[in-house]
Amino acid sequence: MYAAYAGAAYTISNSWNCKNECEHPGTEGTEVLYNWDTQHVTSNGYIARNPDKKLIVVAFRGSAETGDWVESFMANPVQWPSTISGSIVVRGFLDGYLVSSEDVLQNTVDLAAKYPDHNIVAVGHSLGGARASMFVADFSINYPRLVSRVQLYTYGQAKVGNDVFADYMDNLSAPMYRVVNKGDIAPHLPMVSNMVHFGTEIWLTANGQSTVCKKGDYSKCSESLPAMAYNFQDHSTYPGL
Repeated sequence: MYAAYAGAAYTISNSWNCKNECEHPGTEGTEVLYNWDTQHVTSNGYIARNPDKKLIVVAFRGSAETGDWVESFMANPVQWPSTISGSIVVRGFLDGYLVSSEDVLQNTVDLAAKYPDHNIVAVGHSLGGARASMFVADFSINYPRLVSRVQLYTYGQAKVGNDVFADYMDNLSAPMYRVVNKGDIAPHLPMVSNMVHFGTEIWLTANGQSTVCKKGDYSKCSESLPAMAYNFQDHSTYPGL
């Protein structure tokens, strides 16, 4: 279901009426309450409510165009958030997040107040996963009382920041899951030693099985593959997207 919400960010605008993803079991009755589409710095996504599952979904669109890929994997580090000393993130991810962050945060917290029994689920594929992660970090800093209601599900997410950023994310009480499809190259980018992952990895292996790895055990998941096994095809074939 969460993959469907991430995939829908590529096609929907102001209503839940897309093919495939919008027909996924569990998403019935979803209402799109806010969407954004900025052009100067590409950033797209939507906020929806699933009344049956009691969810507020914040979905960030991924890399639909070649330009997005170039932007996604520019390592260009920048210090962020300012409240976390030593935290460094990839600027290409941050620019697209910040251009819409104020409205996204405000709409989310307004909906959280309106629906106090709903959890807040941030989702995204590829570039969208990185920005969904930044949303969770930003939301937790601005609204710490709501962190217990937050969850994060990403698909083909690249490394967002350094070990300081990753430690901050891991120390939040929010459940965070990174799905990696087979030899998808994106989760191994940028290939610089100071950028690391956080959260629980769910690696979908070539034999149709899945392996779950907590932080400290990532070498038993997708990192166990040799670099020659990394590819772009697996990035666009995530189940449910």
